[in-house]
Amino acid sequence: MPTLSKPQLIEPKSPWGAAFDQIYLGLCLDRVSILTALGFYAEHDLPPPEENSDAIPTTDEAEELRQIASALTVAAAASATMPVGVLAATLLKVSKNPDLFFPRELPAPVEWAMACDYQRGDEPPGTHWRDVWGDQVAAFPGQVEQPTGLNIAKAARAALVSLQKKRKAGRKYNRADQILADQLGEIFRRSGQSVRRRRQPIMRQGKLVHVEGGPVYDFLELVLKPLRAYLRQEQLAPVTTETIVRLITNDFPAS
Repeated sequence: MPTLSKPQLIEPKSPWGAAFDQIYLGLCLDRVSILTALGFYAEHDLPPPEENSDAIPTTDEAEELRQIASALTVAAAASATMPVGVLAATLLKVSKNPDLFFPRELPAPVEWAMACDYQRGDEPPGTHWRDVWGDQVAAFPGQVEQPTGLNIAKAARAALVSLQKKRKAGRKYNRADQILADQLGEIFRRSGQSVRRRRQPIMRQGKLVHVEGGPVYDFLELVLKPLRAYLRQEQLAPVTTETIVRLITNDFPAS
C-alpha cells in the first residue's frame, strides 16, 4: 500500500521578505548600469549618474528596480524544492480549507504553485499572481488585492490539477528560468530594444569565434548577479543566461 504524503502548512522562515531585500540592495549597487541598459535615463531625458554613485535611488529609479527585484525574488522562491507528494497533499488541504492560506506561512513552492493558477475573475490564470505573494513583491502601491477564500480554494484546486498533469507527462524543468524569461523579458521589451539573439565575434585563445550576445544578454548578466548570489547562499539550483535568453527569444532565431 503506498505511503500517503502529509501536507506541509508552515514555512520555517519567510521565503521572500529577506530575499527581496537582499536582491534589491544588490541591484542598487549596479543601478546605473542596469537602468542605462534599459534606456531609463534616455527615456527620462536625464544624464546617467556616475557609476560609483552611492546616492539613494530616486523614486522612479526605485520603482524600476523593484519590478526587477520582484521578478528575481519570485524566481528565487520557485527554485526551492518540495517533494511532489507533499506539494500535492498541501494543495489538497488548502483547497478544502483556504483559511490555512491567510496566516501567510505556507511554504514558497505551495504559494508559487497557487499563484500560477490564481484568478480574481475571468482573466488568464496567474495574471494577478502578486495577490498570493502579498505586498512584498508589489512593483507599485495598489497592485495587490487581498484574495478571497473562494479564489484561494480555486487556485489550490487548479494548481493540484496542473501538478497532476505534469506528473503524468513526466516533465522536468527549472521553473525559475521560465519565470525570469517571462518577467524580465517583459521588462526588457518595454525598453524598445531588439530581443533577437545575435552572434558576435570575439577572440578566444588567439582565435576568432562567434558567441551569442547582444543587449538582452548584457541586461540579464547585470540583473542576475544578486539572484545568483542568493541561490548560491541557499544552495539552490542555478539559473543560466543562455537558457533564459532562449526562452525569451524563442520566436526570434539567432542572427
